[in-house]
Amino acid sequence: QAAKARTTSTKTLVTTHHQINKRKDTTHQKEDSKMPTIPVASNPPASPTSSDSAKSTARQSLLSLDSRRQALEMEASAIIDELTRESDDGGAPMGIDTPLVDRDGYPRGDIDVYRARSLRKRLKEIKTDREAIMKQLEVGLVKMSATENPAAKEEEKAEMNARLAPKPKPKFDPATGKWVVKNWDGTMAGVEHGEERNFDNLSQNATTPSNLSSALAATAIANNAEATHPLVPFAVVDALAPHSPAEEAGLREGDLIVKFGSANHMNHRNLTAIAEMVPSAAGEQQQIPITVLRRQSVDNVPHGIEASAREKVELHLAPKPWGGRGLLGCHIKPYTDSQDYMEPH
Repeated sequence: QAAKARTTSTKTLVTTHHQINKRKDTTHQKEDSKMPTIPVASNPPASPTSSDSAKSTARQSLLSLDSRRQALEMEASAIIDELTRESDDGGAPMGIDTPLVDRDGYPRGDIDVYRARSLRKRLKEIKTDREAIMKQLEVGLVKMSATENPAAKEEEKAEMNARLAPKPKPKFDPATGKWVVKNWDGTMAGVEHGEERNFDNLSQNATTPSNLSSALAATAIANNAEATHPLVPFAVVDALAPHSPAEEAGLREGDLIVKFGSANHMNHRNLTAIAEMVPSAAGEQQQIPITVLRRQSVDNVPHGIEASAREKVELHLAPKPWGGRGLLGCHIKPYTDSQDYMEPH
C-alpha cells in the first residue's frame, strides 16, 4: 500500500508539473502576441561603389601630382632668381648657361663655381621631373574624363575601331575626275569639299559629260579666287636700318605690305599677327614670304593715281638677331589709307 501511495503521488506531481509548464507556455504566447513588431530593413544602407572609390583615388592622385608640379616650379623660380641676380658687390651674375671660366680658362673668381654648378644641375633635374609630371597629369585627366563620361569613351573607342578597320579600294569620282579614298567617317579624301560628300554614294553625285566641264571650271575659278582678288595693303615700311635682315631681304622704305606670311588686310589684327609671327620664325630659323607694292621710278605722281605707279614684289624675310634692335631692322606701321587703296594684279 505504501508503494502504491508513492506511485500515485509521483503521477500527481508529474501531472501538476506538466500543467504548470503548459500554463507558462500559454502565458508566454499571449505576452509575445502583445509585444510590438520591430520592422527589419530589407535593404541595408548601400556602401560606396567601386567606381566612386576609383574616381576619388584618381582625383587625389591628380591633386598630389599638381602639388608636386607647383613645388617644382617654385623651386625652379628661386634657382633662376639666384642664378640671374647680381652679386652683392654689383658683379656679374652666375648665369644659367654662361661659361664658368674666364678668358684664360680658369674658374671664375667672382662667383661660387661649385654653387653655380649645383644650381644648374638641380634646375635640369627639375625640368625633367616637371615634364614627367605633366605627362602623368595629361594621362590622368584623360582617364578621369573617360570615367566621368562613359559615352565619350565609347565614342572614342568606336572612332578608333573605325580608323583601324580595313579601307575599301579607291573609287573614281566622276564629279571631279579624280580618284578618291574613304575616310574613317564615310566621307571622301583627295578632293576639295570631300568632307561634305559620302564615299558610298558617289553615283548619286555623278555628273554627265556636259556638266563635268562646268564642275571643273567652277573648281578652277575657286582655286584662282585668291589670284584674281585685288591686293589691299595694310602696313607700310616707314624706316629701314642698313645691314639689317629687312634690307638683306630686299625691303625698302615706303613699301606697302599686302601679305606678311599668313597675315593680310583681313586678319592682321592691328599688326599683332606680325608681332607673333616674327619671334617664332626667328626661333625656327625660317623665312617669311612677303608681298609688297613698291613705287616705281615715276616722278611727280599724284596720290590719286598711286595704284598705277606701284608694282608687286615678292620677298622672303628671315628674322634673326643682328647688330641692331629687334629681329627685322625695320619699322612697320599700319597703312591708314587701306580703305581707299586697292591694287589689282
